[in-house]
Amino acid sequence: MPPKSRSETEKRIPWGGELHIASLLVHFQPSMREAVHAAILAMEGAEIHLAQESKLVVTVEGPHEGFIADRMTAMHLLDGVLSAVLVFHQVEPAEHEAALATV
Repeated sequence: MPPKSRSETEKRIPWGGELHIASLLVHFQPSMREAVHAAILAMEGAEIHLAQESKLVVTVEGPHEGFIADRMTAMHLLDGVLSAVLVFHQVEPAEHEAALATV
């Protein structure tokens, strides 16, 4: 399944003064692969960057850390997901976000 593009995400999320970017490792039951992929791709701000057997590397972009935490919790609670763990979290100021939007 192709990941969502940054522009699709930007159109739906109300951005504030910061851009939060996080990467997550999601481990799931192989029999639930399609359902887990579809559910994560349907989440606002989430993109799947790598899928191997029963693991996914996912990034989440949003306006605050609560947005990131909500997505991580939602992924963890999906049927078939064994774990969803934060690997990296970065915060960029709004000026950086505006520069990215012009790329």
